[in-house]
Amino acid sequence: MGTIDGGLGEGLRGKFDGLSFYKMRGVDKTIVRKSGGHSKDKIKYDPDLDQFRRAGSEFGGRATTAKFIMGALYYHKPLADYNIAGPLIALLKPVQERDLVSELGARNVYLSANTHYLKGFSLNRQHPFDSVIRYPVTGTLNREELNASVQFPELIPQVNFIPPVTLPYYSLRIGLGVVPDIVRDPKRYVPVHPDYSSICAVYADTAWLPLLQGAEAREVKIQYDLRPPDNNFTLVLTVGIRYGIVKDINQIRQAPYVGSAKVLEVG
Repeated sequence: MGTIDGGLGEGLRGKFDGLSFYKMRGVDKTIVRKSGGHSKDKIKYDPDLDQFRRAGSEFGGRATTAKFIMGALYYHKPLADYNIAGPLIALLKPVQERDLVSELGARNVYLSANTHYLKGFSLNRQHPFDSVIRYPVTGTLNREELNASVQFPELIPQVNFIPPVTLPYYSLRIGLGVVPDIVRDPKRYVPVHPDYSSICAVYADTAWLPLLQGAEAREVKIQYDLRPPDNNFTLVLTVGIRYGIVKDINQIRQAPYVGSAKVLEVG
């Protein structure tokens, strides 16, 4: 992947003379890639590209799993400061490699048996959650009851609470989502049970709090109301901080693309 600092190409978008120009969230420069590669028919039928096809198939399994993880992070994704899809797909590669039974090209993604890979995943590169709230934020998951709680310490500005913005308000948000194991059927990667496709994440917020006053210690609880169709799933508990601006005298709204979040617990 090449980048352009300025000048030629900086204002370009699309394909020109064998090159593709585009912007990506979290990258200030214009990205340029060379177009090309094998034709679709060659990839599909050429026996010399068998390993390439197998690798592409397994990439599809990781991409499908990442899609469900991003669904579990739905209410925290606006706080991300970069495109989290690629890092999530990369994170899932060792998970997929732990399937020692299936053949290469059809290995499954059993996240429920390898939850530790996802724990601590950060949605921020510039201001990670742990750099904003310095004292440990702890969480507990109850897989049987499908609920969770998060314990926030007392927040003291410039001691253990160091927000990187000067906006007037903040709110703490927790989210709870379900990620199914992803398996290979004869043609593609799918959730282990089709009903997982209709399951959505839930969230809970604190009230808007003045940024300069900090906050007392508190516990925030969350309950998942939909029962997964089987036990082949992973519960994902996410925590974040969002910032608010005054829309009018009686309303505060969330500032876009500002905040910090991470995966707190997985089970």
